[in-house]
Amino acid sequence: MKLVASRKVNYTVIILAVLLLSAVTYYFTVYNSVNKTIIETHAFYKVFDSEETMFNQADAVIIGSTNQNFDDRKHVTTTFASTGATQDFYTITNVQVDKILKGDVLINQTLQVGEPISYDQTLTGKSIITREGYKELKAGSKYLLFLKKNRQGLYFVMTAELGKYNVDNSDP
Repeated sequence: MKLVASRKVNYTVIILAVLLLSAVTYYFTVYNSVNKTIIETHAFYKVFDSEETMFNQADAVIIGSTNQNFDDRKHVTTTFASTGATQDFYTITNVQVDKILKGDVLINQTLQVGEPISYDQTLTGKSIITREGYKELKAGSKYLLFLKKNRQGLYFVMTAELGKYNVDNSDP
């Protein structure tokens, strides 16, 4: 009788161990992996008739860079509660201010800047989700950024790709 009960316990432990190992393997090899899929969404951005008009509409215009790799940044995605569909997404990037052309920021200040790109998590892994073909700020590259502050005080790159210019030719 004890032998039968002992075998049941051993089988249960083995089954639980196999299930746990399977779950861990799935998490690290599939769920947490980044797919090569890029989901491009469309957006309506304000059109500026000149650089001067865009400059005047910006809350801050800076030259700066980030030392963060894309995976190390804070990725934010909000979804509709009723359907689970993506409502909004962005990535918060720490940008070191090298030069100020406009705005209430300081030299060497680290600004948190929202970029219209993030990860979309599904059961098959992470895909990059972006607006209008926007590509993230590259670590180590220097950019001229036109920034607009939202109601929560976070600066965002204006008009996606039109609000950032690589000034050191290190981001093709």
